[in-house]
Amino acid sequence: MKRFSKIALIAAAAVSTVTFQSCTDLEETIYEDITADNFFSSEGDYYSVLVNAYGNLRPLLWGYFNNSQISSDETIVPTRGGDWGDGGKWRELHQHNWTPVNAEVVAHWNDANKGLAQTNQFIFDLEAADPSIFSVYDLEALKAEARVLRAFYYFQLMDFYGGVPILETAAIDPENLPSRKTRAEVFDYIESELLAAISNLKANHTSDQQGRVTKSSAHGLLARLYINAEEFSGTARWADAAAHADMVINSGEFSLESDFHDNFSADNAGGSEHVFVVPNVSAQGGMGLTFNMRTMHYNQLPSSPWNGFCTLADFYNTFDTADARHDIFLVGQQYDNDGNALTDRQGNPLSFTATLPGITGASETDGIRVVKYGLDPAESGGESGNDYVIIRYSDIMLIKAEALLRQNDETGALSIVNDIRARAGAAARTSLNLDDLLEERGFELAWEGVRRQDLIRFGKFTNAWELKVTTGEDYVKLFPIPESALGANPNIDQNPGY
Repeated sequence: MKRFSKIALIAAAAVSTVTFQSCTDLEETIYEDITADNFFSSEGDYYSVLVNAYGNLRPLLWGYFNNSQISSDETIVPTRGGDWGDGGKWRELHQHNWTPVNAEVVAHWNDANKGLAQTNQFIFDLEAADPSIFSVYDLEALKAEARVLRAFYYFQLMDFYGGVPILETAAIDPENLPSRKTRAEVFDYIESELLAAISNLKANHTSDQQGRVTKSSAHGLLARLYINAEEFSGTARWADAAAHADMVINSGEFSLESDFHDNFSADNAGGSEHVFVVPNVSAQGGMGLTFNMRTMHYNQLPSSPWNGFCTLADFYNTFDTADARHDIFLVGQQYDNDGNALTDRQGNPLSFTATLPGITGASETDGIRVVKYGLDPAESGGESGNDYVIIRYSDIMLIKAEALLRQNDETGALSIVNDIRARAGAAARTSLNLDDLLEERGFELAWEGVRRQDLIRFGKFTNAWELKVTTGEDYVKLFPIPESALGANPNIDQNPGY
């Protein structure tokens, strides 16, 4: 008999990140002691659990995003007096000397595994479902969506931690805990799951169902999987990356926004570049973006931001001030909506410096801030309602450009890059090499959680950069398995170097 935990069955739209609406009543219900036999009596019951499986994407906005950003040359969280020390976890992320007990490393492992466990269990229950009870929802489509979510949770774990166990049964024998598969084996599993799901996925969903995965979401994940295949599996798959990018491009479902910033505005739901997103509703509480809270100064918003994250001067200086994408940065004197100069907490001018004195000892105003996601006038408790974009159409275009360039088609790659540059008002490039393409990805995708992956793929992750010396050690391309996970399962071994 399968038993669900309370956490696994808090199945309600009010606690999900996905604002699905339907004829099914999804009011919050906490189930004290239920099993698959006494819970799933209608198709609405299955759908409600799927909603909660989507809800497990929300931690992406913290652990996955933070670890991706701060371990790169794009983001830093300096210690400011007594603020942002936090046991050194932010400094460890930036300087690549994290440990198996780093709180952010542990949190991301736990978040991804929680989403994986719940989605995995749900798939097993769908496979045992009575097809005759389904009339509103397509059983095979629900199963396909869940398989894509499961593949994405595995993708996160493979990307950050390497090989992990692949769970192929609903129950785990505590006397025979699963062992790690190789990273290449997990890659193969993710690939097979995504490919198998595509035929049963919808091409699109209605406006009240935004956030549910589609055929293009799966193709987009495959394109991202294949563009990183050489790192993940040991074998380059450039042609496959281009082919699945083309499936998104040729779907007719997407186009470049005329204004780059519309991708990230407070009302960005249903954006023309949104291939795979996490919808947010700030008014519901505990569901919105806090990116702007992490970077802006305490005095810049009524909700009193946290004044932490900033970008590095060297990264900032690669941007052309005529490029619209440069506008995401805040540097120099800051003003309120009425044009009045703001001050810091001591009454001094609130003017952000371009450089930092060090990774510690920073003042309130040191460092360039990043506001890529537009401010939400309706933000509640510091949380904004902007949808978070996991995969964006311009990223798919750049994946295709990279795949072409790596197959010696500079002309085809250059054409794509210049289309994206034109949208931002940037002058066309006349030639393109891999360093140029990495730079273009930085311009377009800064603050979107992909920089760590890009630096690894382009062979620059272990390089020295501002306030970080080179380690020259490839083992940091993987994070350590948390000590807590090793203690819970003796059949999992630690990654080399830790």
